[in-house]
Amino acid sequence: MNCIKRGWLYITRKKGKSFLLFCILFLIAVFVLSALAIDKASSLAQDNLRKSLGGEFTIGYDYSEAPPYLNVEAVDGGTIMYSTQQITPELVKEISKIKGVQYCRATTETLTAFSTIDFFKGNIPIEEEFRNTAKILGVWKSEENKHFTSSQINLVEGRHITPQDKGKVILSKDLAVKNQLQVGDILKTDKGIDLEIVGLFQQKETESINEQVTSYDKIQNLMIADLATLIALENSPAIQGFNEMTVSVSDPQSMQKIISTIKDIKTVDWKGFSIIENNENYDKATSSLQQVSNFVSTFLVIIFIASVIILSLILTMWSRTRIHETGILLSIGIRKISIISQYIIEVLLIAVIAFFLSYFPAIVVVSQVGTYLQNASEEVEISEDTEGLVVDLNLDIQIQAEEMVMLFVLGIGIVVISVSISSISIMRLKPREILTKMS
Repeated sequence: MNCIKRGWLYITRKKGKSFLLFCILFLIAVFVLSALAIDKASSLAQDNLRKSLGGEFTIGYDYSEAPPYLNVEAVDGGTIMYSTQQITPELVKEISKIKGVQYCRATTETLTAFSTIDFFKGNIPIEEEFRNTAKILGVWKSEENKHFTSSQINLVEGRHITPQDKGKVILSKDLAVKNQLQVGDILKTDKGIDLEIVGLFQQKETESINEQVTSYDKIQNLMIADLATLIALENSPAIQGFNEMTVSVSDPQSMQKIISTIKDIKTVDWKGFSIIENNENYDKATSSLQQVSNFVSTFLVIIFIASVIILSLILTMWSRTRIHETGILLSIGIRKISIISQYIIEVLLIAVIAFFLSYFPAIVVVSQVGTYLQNASEEVEISEDTEGLVVDLNLDIQIQAEEMVMLFVLGIGIVVISVSISSISIMRLKPREILTKMS
């Protein structure tokens, strides 16, 4: 009679022990299967969040000790400080083509006077010469600028600024209405440079009454133009390119690789630039999910160890009542390895049924846990830098074939280890010693 048949006859004969063993294995399976499903869902949610939120780093001038390209000039009783190595449109274009880069927010800015425009007033007094000035933001692509990507402002008429533009500008709808302007009109600056209005934006909200702001810092007075326009308006070495660029990447985990690729660009002396990473938003958003993942991993280890200990103790107590059976099997020439195999098969036959049936209560458990976690962290508010960006974590917990396979792998491991431990006290004895105990 082979070990499989002997095992089957034993569990059908010892119905009480078999039922107790089934209950223990069933509970173990429910806990393990639920933990596996939650762990997988947490990992998938982190992946989805990482791809949704992305990461970013900023390339700017290096103003540390002895910067190689820093230049300081005296202008109208004051001083201006700028870098002679600036971020060129060619560099922005080259970086934007690197795999994993979503977009590049390259910017620079200046103040320009418009005597013919009636601006919205701020609540901070300013000198006469600045009362008719507006802040003009020079961009590479306006649609990739943070004001637009964060929905702080939205384009409502016309088109965006592109790298090919020259002498083009976007301004607020409110300012256009106030001055009876529309897309296609020409703005005349006090420096004699004409700007064509190619688009109008509507801000999400304006500054509050109590917020201290100058007229040229009001969002309604903001103008967005191409780099060529700012170079012409400034007409000085201070603006011959962009002074800052924020690079957004699709996956924060690939950030270091992208930065290394950027630093390999030979047309730039990177000693003149600093690169500052900003993963704060991703770290904040994933912290709760990471805690769930860490907890589940620890829980799985505890369940595995506890299951081995409990099963080993129970099977050890039962094995002492089977000394007579073991002695008889040895006396008729059945090897110890075959006897241990029988014990393992006995538990596995019960375990297979318990593991399959555990699927149904585990579905209920993960559904309840999933609902709780989803309600606790369904929407994550990121830092104010993202202007209220909301990210859906989409914590979808399901039990699939992969989790069932893992359950069987872990379950078989628990059974084999437990049976092996419980059999040591008997199997280490010699046949003569076992027969002596029988008598």
